Amino acid sequence: MNLAGRKTEQRKPSQEGRHYTARGWMTPSLVGLLSVALMIAAYERGHGNLHKLKTRVDPGPPVEVLPPGPGGQDPVRLSRSATSIGRGAELVSATFLPGRGMNVFQLTALIPGHGEVPLLVSPALASAAGILNGQDEDANGSASTTMGGAILLPWAQRLAGTSRSTQGMLETNWNSRRLSFPAENSGSNMSVEGLLLNRGADSVKSDVLPDGQSVTAVFHAGDFAGDWPSTVEVTVEAQLTAHDLDLTVMAKNTGQQPVPFGIGWHPFISIPSGDRANALLSIPSQDAMEVNRQTGLPTGRMVHVAGTIKDFSRSGGAKLGMTPLDETYTSLQSGVGSGPVAEILDPAYNIRLSVIPLTPDITNLRIISPVDKPWVSIGPNTNLDDPFGPEWNDPESAGMITLAPGATLRWKVRFEISLLGTTETALQ
Repeated sequence: MNLAGRKTEQRKPSQEGRHYTARGWMTPSLVGLLSVALMIAAYERGHGNLHKLKTRVDPGPPVEVLPPGPGGQDPVRLSRSATSIGRGAELVSATFLPGRGMNVFQLTALIPGHGEVPLLVSPALASAAGILNGQDEDANGSASTTMGGAILLPWAQRLAGTSRSTQGMLETNWNSRRLSFPAENSGSNMSVEGLLLNRGADSVKSDVLPDGQSVTAVFHAGDFAGDWPSTVEVTVEAQLTAHDLDLTVMAKNTGQQPVPFGIGWHPFISIPSGDRANALLSIPSQDAMEVNRQTGLPTGRMVHVAGTIKDFSRSGGAKLGMTPLDETYTSLQSGVGSGPVAEILDPAYNIRLSVIPLTPDITNLRIISPVDKPWVSIGPNTNLDDPFGPEWNDPESAGMITLAPGATLRWKVRFEISLLGTTETALQ
């Protein structure tokens, strides 16, 4: 068939042909629109506005994703705006490390004449992940107890091991049950301070308060990898307001067996001026736990320190001077309308920093203050050192609480700031 020589028939345009003809208008329309766009761009460029058009059209750079904090979880920072207009001291921020057992890493306050001041001794947040790395000096979370304010549980302070397992863990006995816990270093028979130090939170939730913010973290701690007799759920709550940080820890026995439990806190509280010699310390007790200075373990007895250089019970406190401290004070005396109140007074900055236990199971305050350091650690704890040791009649006499299945231990402490010689509420 000779298709090349075939004549073309003359036909009326079909519907399809008419549709195609309509499409022919698209090209001149697009050309016209492009011309208008070019004219607008030229006008805007002449008036210095082309960069504004590009900003609206071009996507910006990607949002920077900050590296996770220690323990692989982002730090949580509570903050609030100052309201006293420079007339009073007030808290403005609190930073927590959910990846490291909710360590209260830093507190800052606005202090008249001094601006925003850190109240806890800790490194820069950017360098914390390098220190809290789970290795060497931080094995088992040990470095958490050297900065900020570590939360200590299922015991506070230290335990002594009576034996060592084949895995290198220290061991002791409770109610015919064997408890296992890590040593503070490879050659020591003393434990680290608790099992929450390097544990990450399973959930974290923050909220807004009328005068600040709050955060709640939940740890499904289980039986701490088989080291404790029953499973436990731990909840840490913190509320930041102008003058207070309220810290609450609740431990619930979610298992089927009784479990021994203790809770404490190890904050490194700064003396803001750095003038330790003239800072004053107030401790609501004249009794302290006696310690064998050779072994570092308690003897099981209490000593009366009234009238000695370790007596800080008088009204207004006593100067720290050149007295090194590492004492556990017991028989705490409650203040008027509140729990026992321990205070650091810094005359150079005209401020008072108070630690107030608010639950009755907090039986002692561990006070540490090296003579060459501008800080004091005031640790409110439920239990004394080595509570499973033979020096005590039983663990409960040393402050350990036996939690029955379903029972909850609640621990609450208030950290407070105020000016010396003034009533803060009058300034609000």
